[in-house]
Formats: sequence, structure tokens, C-alpha cells
Amino acid sequence: MSDNVLNQLRNKRNRPTVEPRQDALVPKVQPLTEEQNARQQITPVTELVNPTTASSDTLTELKTELEKYPETRRHSAIVLEKDLDQELTRFCKDRGITVEVFLEAAWTIASADNALVEKITTEAKHRYDQRKRVGQIKRLITMLNSNSSKKDNVSSH
Repeated sequence: MSDNVLNQLRNKRNRPTVEPRQDALVPKVQPLTEEQNARQQITPVTELVNPTTASSDTLTELKTELEKYPETRRHSAIVLEKDLDQELTRFCKDRGITVEVFLEAAWTIASADNALVEKITTEAKHRYDQRKRVGQIKRLITMLNSNSSKKDNVSSH
């Protein structure tokens, strides 16, 4: 490899740097004046105020607020029909929500109406049967392709 190509590859790896973000939850530290710096160096350890008190209070407040919200957990990946996936993704993106949050809200609303739940369940069972059949067909195609490959290999010897 020529040095020129090697240098080009190395240059591609060098990404532009981004300025560090300011964390809104952490108070900004003001630079100390010379007088404050001198006082800090003289202060005995017993007189130091616990710097974690403020962050501890903030942490406690955040934990208290977090307890007000429902607990979440990750669910397995969702497999959707290709066209439906695109349509649902676009719908949610246009409204500034995620597909998962939309599904939560849809379930919350639908579960209050037994007739609607029954209608959705009937459609879901139909789709589930279709998915099972698609899986069976794909499995059979794979098996038949595998068998025909073996026969081709045996007959070519």
C-alpha cells in the first residue's frame, strides 16, 4: 500500500471534535479568585463543607420524582409487516412519539373497551396464523433447497 493511500485512510479516521456538553443538572463551578484559592488552601479539613450535600439533595428529589412514574422494562424486538412498519413509524415520527409509546397508549385505551379488545384479538389471531404459515413455508423451502443441494453434490460425484 502506498504512503499516500495509507495517509488518506489515517485521515479518514480523524473525526472532528465536538465541544463538551454542559450538564444542566450539575451546577457550574465558578473559577476561584486568588483570595478564595488562598482561603481554600488554609481551611482545615474539619471545616470543609460536604460538597455532596447539594448533589445529594438533587439526587433525592430526582429519585422522588422518578417514583411518580410507572416503571418500564425492555420488551423483545417487535416484528411488523414491512408496509405497516413504515406507516406506523412515519405516523409516530410526525407526532413526536415512539412506536412503543404509541402501542402503550393504544393498549391503555383499547383495554377499557371489551368489544374493541375482542375485535383486535380476532385480527391478531388471524395475523398470528399467517405468520406461523409463513414460517412453515420458509422452513420447507430451506429444507427442499438443502435436499436438492445434497442431491446435486451426490450426482456430480
